Amino acid sequence: MYRTLRAFAWLRWRLFVNSLEKTGSRDTLERFSIAIEQLGPLMAAVIMVPSTLALSVVGAAAGYALARAPSGAPPILFEVARYLLLAAIALCVVGPLMLPAADRTNPVRLLLLPISRVTLYVAQVASALSDPWILVFLPLMACLPLGLVAGAAFGSALVTLLAGAAFVTVLVGVSALSSSLLHLIMRDRRRGELLALLFILIVPMLSMLPGLLDMGGRRGRAPREPVRHERRAPAWVAAAGTRAFSLLPSELYVTATRSASRGEPARAGAALTGLALAVAGVHGLGLLVFVRILGSPGSSGTRRTTPTREVWGRTVPGLSSGASAVALAQYRLALRTPRGRQILLSPIIMLGVIGVVMRSGAGVNLGRFAPSGGLILGSLAAFVCLLAILPIAMNQFAIDRAGITLAFLAPLTDREYLDGKAVGNALIAFSPALVCLGGAFVLRPGGSAAMWLSIPAALAGTYLLLSPAAALLSALFPRAVDLNSIGRRSNAHGVAGLLGMLSFLLSAAPPLLIALMATRLFDRSWLLLPLLLAWAGIAYGLNRALFVPVRAVFAGRRENLAMMATAKSA
Repeated sequence: MYRTLRAFAWLRWRLFVNSLEKTGSRDTLERFSIAIEQLGPLMAAVIMVPSTLALSVVGAAAGYALARAPSGAPPILFEVARYLLLAAIALCVVGPLMLPAADRTNPVRLLLLPISRVTLYVAQVASALSDPWILVFLPLMACLPLGLVAGAAFGSALVTLLAGAAFVTVLVGVSALSSSLLHLIMRDRRRGELLALLFILIVPMLSMLPGLLDMGGRRGRAPREPVRHERRAPAWVAAAGTRAFSLLPSELYVTATRSASRGEPARAGAALTGLALAVAGVHGLGLLVFVRILGSPGSSGTRRTTPTREVWGRTVPGLSSGASAVALAQYRLALRTPRGRQILLSPIIMLGVIGVVMRSGAGVNLGRFAPSGGLILGSLAAFVCLLAILPIAMNQFAIDRAGITLAFLAPLTDREYLDGKAVGNALIAFSPALVCLGGAFVLRPGGSAAMWLSIPAALAGTYLLLSPAAALLSALFPRAVDLNSIGRRSNAHGVAGLLGMLSFLLSAAPPLLIALMATRLFDRSWLLLPLLLAWAGIAYGLNRALFVPVRAVFAGRRENLAMMATAKSA
């Protein structure tokens, strides 16, 4: 088993090094792009250094204080360490849901080799040691025994070291089990899409709602004397809760450390036994789930049978049939993937949350902006819709995966393909934007019709300047992604995302300046719509001119884009 695990470690290292080395099939720009992506975790590790040092100091100080005062109340730093370890368990449960590991559970092909399932499971679990929510707590548990040694509590340090090793093994098992369960759930396509949409869209929005209601409900109300209602749970419920809490691995670790420092070997031994049972239980369950993954098909789910002949026969006004097909394919991709649905629905749900707060009487006080509150709300929601498409717009070619090779083989010119992509992204942004504008008008219908019509004009001018930059960055920094996943695997390249954000701010600056000049400087709100329409016309001319060099860059990057788009997402 040891030689096999060593081979796995060497394989992971060589994959990392090969991604940075020069190959004949990649140009300098693509190697730079891949290197930035691969070095991202290393940069994050450097950023984690201050936290690691702080936790090391907390662990050493807590161990030393515990050794010096074994019989008294536990030191405050030891209590801090106790709750940090409790948080570690929670992070190991939810961490893989928010930041999934890079395809950890995909060893099905290795079953063709003479490698046992237990060895494959150990290799999978060992990779969980690199998870950030485990790495950050390792110094705490490593330095706590050192603090006990510094306080001359050598026996307690040995017990703490054994308990720490068992606790780390439990953390690794919990993280691997959570990843395996997520992988098993996501194998059903429909179920996985529903779970992804739940975690990246609905849960954050619902978590904001109580705070908004509470914040608004406090305005305009005189303080009242709180009415105290004391409700106590039954004694057996409280006792069961206390007992269950004491059986948590973090509490068993704390009990073993504290009992050893107080000279209670029987209690410390019982806690160590509990940790050993926790290790066996977690990894036993993890092995069963892992074997289930190895024996299940790669994916499942009902096949979509929606007829598409009518859809592909449609033509977008102003576009050729080929460009229209590209635009509709881009729009349908957003409709059929969890990340695309999040982009389409998140601004609408955000507006709905604000609308619930307004209608509930919680009282969102807009002050001097109250008469134009609907316009402000509609403008904000519309530009959020445009900002939300950046993960797709800044990677608009690579998201097609194998479909991009079919597009390159089709009788499409570069101009038709780029125009279709630009119009498809516009459909993704403007569809929820129009819904948000209608919702804002229903909530607060104040303001003239010209002011309301100026919002789509400003949005169009902004997008016309943004779309050439999005196409250029997508061609220069492609990234193989999975729009059905949760987290960074569906994001655009980091450089493209950063430059795309700057491009969005620069593109939105002219309409904002025009709005400020027309409404504040000249106090002529009727000028706003004509000026923004004129700017949209200028932006269209700039758009056509800027796409000329973008097409040249795209033509030179076609082969690289096809290779990157069909590569495995990281």
